[in-house]
Amino acid sequence: MKPQRKYLRRHWVEKAMRKIEWTPDGIDSLNEILEYYRDRAGENISNTIYDKIMKEIELLKLEEIKTKQTQELKDIGIFDVYELAVKPWKVYYKISKNNKKVYVLFVLDGRRNLEELLMSKVIDNKI
Repeated sequence: MKPQRKYLRRHWVEKAMRKIEWTPDGIDSLNEILEYYRDRAGENISNTIYDKIMKEIELLKLEEIKTKQTQELKDIGIFDVYELAVKPWKVYYKISKNNKKVYVLFVLDGRRNLEELLMSKVIDNKI
């Protein structure tokens, strides 16, 4: 008996999934953004932002998803940090050597001076 195509597709997707792991800085940076919007715009806006960011981060589980390396970090020789744009925010992450895990390093507001913020992370050894 020939396997159903639907089963084969689901099985392939399950095998291609990475695990998302949040670093302490990743959690703290997202919480700072959410608290900022909760205090200024309300709980509903904060929840909407959370849902938007998490939806995009969940896509990183798929091995086929490619995002760009961060130019500011490439310029100083850091090539293993990637950037996911969730406008106006930027999610910075690394992928494990075996391609099975994604480590969320931090979430930053893209309207701020990202070069300065990234350099402070490098200086503090958070990248």
